[in-house]
Amino acid sequence: MKDLWEIKHSSHRIRVESTWDQKKLWVDGVLQDDQPGFAFSARLFGNLRSEDGSFEDIKVSLGLGLCSTKCRIFVGDTQIYSTEIAWEG
Repeated sequence: MKDLWEIKHSSHRIRVESTWDQKKLWVDGVLQDDQPGFAFSARLFGNLRSEDGSFEDIKVSLGLGLCSTKCRIFVGDTQIYSTEIAWEG
């Protein structure tokens, strides 16, 4: 099973890949975090450069649900994506 989320944030592309044995966070095509091995939940961390030149932290939370993987993506202190919100829309 492979889950993939690709989110556009400002001028950046955030891509999260989750397989049963690997979790990866890509920002603008650059691998920023990688967690090998099976886990029911995972946290991935990275950063992106803002337009003013400063850096913003990225945090991804992954959790294995009953039938699917749930994903939440935060930039700074703001949640920019959640599978729960995406399913409601």
